[in-house]
Amino acid sequence: MQTDLGGSLSDTTIVAAYGYAARYVYSDVVVQNDNFIRLTAAADPYQTPISAEIITRPVSRRVLFHDPYGNVTHRARITTPHHELTVLSIGVVRFESPSAHPVEANPGEIAGDWALEQYLTATSLVHPELLVQHATSIAGRGGGLVETVERITDWVYRNIQYVKESTNVSTTAEEVLDAGVGVCQDMAHLAMGLLKALGIPCRYVCGLLTAEVGETHAWLEFWHPQQGWIPSDPTRGEAVAGHGELLKFSVGRDYSEAAPIEGSFVSRGTGRLHSAVAQVHVGRDNITFDDAFRLIDPGQ
Repeated sequence: MQTDLGGSLSDTTIVAAYGYAARYVYSDVVVQNDNFIRLTAAADPYQTPISAEIITRPVSRRVLFHDPYGNVTHRARITTPHHELTVLSIGVVRFESPSAHPVEANPGEIAGDWALEQYLTATSLVHPELLVQHATSIAGRGGGLVETVERITDWVYRNIQYVKESTNVSTTAEEVLDAGVGVCQDMAHLAMGLLKALGIPCRYVCGLLTAEVGETHAWLEFWHPQQGWIPSDPTRGEAVAGHGELLKFSVGRDYSEAAPIEGSFVSRGTGRLHSAVAQVHVGRDNITFDDAFRLIDPGQ
């Protein structure tokens, strides 16, 4: 399903092509597979999608829609019997010129905005009410919005060790704090919980880190009363992420609402993610599904 999202290239902006490939394998034949795929570059003040396309192997029947958070979502259903499922996503995006570094603001300016309440409340993975004391000890009392985000981001970066496979998609922010280890998803959740505990609305983001070949990356966005949602990456210790460093796919209150792929299948066997790899080609304005497929099968 080709999605033409508009936009034009400019010599003064950063253009990049991205490819993502994931392969799932099953121990027995699958007779039905139903998945929600959020692997299309989002449109926001920091990036403008130019084109995007997603396919599955086996071929799926797909419906394109926007979920409650505005994420471009493909529902892909497969009824052809299969033992493997491959999902491929490609696209081109233009990174817009960044605005000035966020000006300092009073966190109190956010109070009373009902539209932001959902980004302050607890979720199944983030419980800010359990983190108030810890958040206050890190941020201190007083201080501006941007300064507070800097302190929280720096603390998470310095005190949570990045250890692959140390957690899972159900690990809570509080468990990460206790264990002192996690991956990018966990660091985003913990930083979100600490910021929410201080009254700063924030949301979870799933996407790609443009400088590395690997799986998807996770960070957060915090709300600034004058400048809107601002990307912040605690895994890399960046309170305000740099221009063109992050390519956003989806947002939600936590991972469960912004997962790149989620779904179910009908089979007598079990299934697992065999491999998932993504790459962003900065300065390139075209890409093919063969390019994406070679990420998980270099011999092709």
